[in-house]
Amino acid sequence: MNKGERTRLEILKQSIIYSSQYGLADITIGTVSKLCSLSRTGVISHFENKEDMQIAILQYGEELFRERVIKTAWRENPLEHVINLLENWADWTSEMFQEHQVSCPFIKAVVEFQNRPESKVRTFTIEQQNRLISYLTHRIERCVEQGLLTDKISSLAIAYELYSLYLGHAITQHTAPIKASDTLFKNSVARLIKQYQTNT
Repeated sequence: MNKGERTRLEILKQSIIYSSQYGLADITIGTVSKLCSLSRTGVISHFENKEDMQIAILQYGEELFRERVIKTAWRENPLEHVINLLENWADWTSEMFQEHQVSCPFIKAVVEFQNRPESKVRTFTIEQQNRLISYLTHRIERCVEQGLLTDKISSLAIAYELYSLYLGHAITQHTAPIKASDTLFKNSVARLIKQYQTNT
């Protein structure tokens, strides 16, 4: 890795932490230059414009997500895989950036951009959410195929309910006066999955 690649990686590392704290919409070339002690020109040299930089930040976050959440969740039993996936997903940013008060940068981004005018960043945030839900749906389909979850309701519907639990947890875990939010989330996931488990 050459100096330019190391600098770009440092920019993305600092930016994903910032985005996990404060959101993506207001992150600018100036913000990033201060975070990384670089000149504005030093930041601009790695990205064509602000939008390209914001998308690169989300892409980097997705790479981290695959490494920290998806790969470590894998189990041969698809239902155990789904449970591990949700548990890993619950606090993945907090575990990576322990010294910071953070939450999921993907959720922050889609909330910020979903009602804004059409843009490359808005399109990317929505597509990113769809990829996450599609992956969860695919894993649930494997459970249905092996007779571990019912086929009387669509896999997408189950994925939507599980993802909705995650959204609630991600939003309230640092703001609501709720203790033991991790335990409450895990118990909620377990109850929901039990509701759709088969008797086999």
